[in-house]
Amino acid sequence: MLWVLFSVLASIVNAIYFMCLQNIHLQSRIFMIYRGMAVALMVVPFLFFYQPLIAWQFYAIALAQGLIIAALDLRLFKANHRYGAETVSSITPLTVAAVFIIWCIIEPAIIIRYAQSPLQSTCILAALSGIIIALAKYRHVPFTKSAFIYLIPVILLDAVCSVLNKTIMQYSLDSLYGLCFWRIFITSLAVGFIHLFIYIKDKQPLKEIVAKSNLSRAWFLALMPASMLSRNMAMYYTENPSYVSAIVYTSLLWIMVINRYFRFIHFKRIYLQMEKKWAIIMLVSVIVLILATN
Repeated sequence: MLWVLFSVLASIVNAIYFMCLQNIHLQSRIFMIYRGMAVALMVVPFLFFYQPLIAWQFYAIALAQGLIIAALDLRLFKANHRYGAETVSSITPLTVAAVFIIWCIIEPAIIIRYAQSPLQSTCILAALSGIIIALAKYRHVPFTKSAFIYLIPVILLDAVCSVLNKTIMQYSLDSLYGLCFWRIFITSLAVGFIHLFIYIKDKQPLKEIVAKSNLSRAWFLALMPASMLSRNMAMYYTENPSYVSAIVYTSLLWIMVINRYFRFIHFKRIYLQMEKKWAIIMLVSVIVLILATN
């Protein structure tokens, strides 16, 4: 059950993070640099408590994740501009299915376990499908073939990143928390440097990066290390990384709860409006997934 606990925690933190992001006006290019550099700086104090890992494979995977995340950022930025954020966010949940398939390919033993428990496996597949469908349908955005084709690299790269997130946890023999903090540091630093390089290459004003008006809006990025740490821990305890990806995607449910019941939090912009039927389908699917995997 620990993977459920950490997945839900990551989902809650992501919900708050996304709501802050929607209501804080920060230029996209500046935000992408901050989300790397700022997060890396935030975890530096924790690194003094944990020795660097010895395995070179750990550093290779962490760096690869940084490169993938940076590539995803750029592709998503272009996709949002071309097709709109709602269309993009209705297609990207297919990442959950991609993660499930890729993990079954690289860990074929799990297929045998699924075959030995057909009822349980059917419930798992139904739950994952329910989450994906609810995420894709609640916005009432028409599916477009061109947007789907354009987002295939995003889906595959995001899925590979999640699989790598699960794979890297095998190097946590010395210290689980140490691995998590060092992974967050290396990956985030790579993301930050790549976006900074692109920013400089495009001859953007460097003074904007250190402008007080921008730095003062970056406080909400403190949520990212908590989200990444929770997700890493969830990946460590889960059997299949697609379960974690699915639960994290349901942060939309928490956004609904916050919008409706936490009146002391005032946001100028309402991030989410979801019909009850899709919220119910998503919630039931989450419950079925949790029960079927434990």
